[in-house]
Amino acid sequence: MASVTTIKTIENITGDTMVIINGEDSNIGTVIERNRYWHGSLRVPWIGDQSESWKALRIFVLGGYRDIIWVFQDYYRPPGENAIKYCVGEFSYKNAQEIQGNNRGGGDKIFRLSAIHGQVIHSIKLEMI
Repeated sequence: MASVTTIKTIENITGDTMVIINGEDSNIGTVIERNRYWHGSLRVPWIGDQSESWKALRIFVLGGYRDIIWVFQDYYRPPGENAIKYCVGEFSYKNAQEIQGNNRGGGDKIFRLSAIHGQVIHSIKLEMI
């Protein structure tokens, strides 16, 4: 049985403003200024194959970082784990990687996007509240 993952806090620990677009929710966007936090309730969309990319959360970092970061909850892989995954640039269900940290099992999470040496890192970390 699939477990819902809800992001309750987003920490933008970068020097750039970011915009998160929720594809599953009418492409509604949330702007988070640099070095700020957002608090609310954002359900991570389930995706089961490449054709469902439109549902994913899309993260745009305004500034020098040009790639889109795609975030979604994998419905099938690994089975029964509800892993949160991401990919950078083009969406690829097959090549998506699990986000570091406590990314499985559903529940309320904190989503942290951080930067090292002024560059947004491809390693995104989710932690339990």
